[in-house]
Amino acid sequence: MGTFEDVAKIQDALKRGVDAVYLNYVAGDALVKPIVDVLEKMKVSRFIAASVPDLYQEVEGPFAAWYRQQMGKVWQSKYRQAADVIEGSTLDYVLLRITWMYNDAQHTQVHLTTKGQPFTESQVTREGVAQLVTDLLTGKQDYHRESLGVGEPDTAWRKPSFY
Repeated sequence: MGTFEDVAKIQDALKRGVDAVYLNYVAGDALVKPIVDVLEKMKVSRFIAASVPDLYQEVEGPFAAWYRQQMGKVWQSKYRQAADVIEGSTLDYVLLRITWMYNDAQHTQVHLTTKGQPFTESQVTREGVAQLVTDLLTGKQDYHRESLGVGEPDTAWRKPSFY
């Protein structure tokens, strides 16, 4: 057992021939920087990290006002700084900017946007995100050194349906 801050334990775990790391925690730069450093040191190139939308002021449409009321100016936060650390690394990263999540095994489709494209989706299922991560780790989805917006198709609403 350990924490994200226990870099020695992370490094020890990576000695076991790890191909990829998935960070399922929206972390700020103070947490991400040591993790990126140890991944680079241990030559683990594939890194997939969960984050939030609006890192680049890309949230648009009816969802933008509600989202920013809930989250503030994400592009001026520790989450944006963490994205900068990841994007400035040598890692083969995929940064997932995931919108508000809910559970529904019947809705597993995701709509992906790349950095620079508008992000309008207000929700996505955890099941859809889990499938996307699995597909990225197994090569069924082929993105490298990308920041992807992750939402559910046809949910460009003012707020998630569960609010």
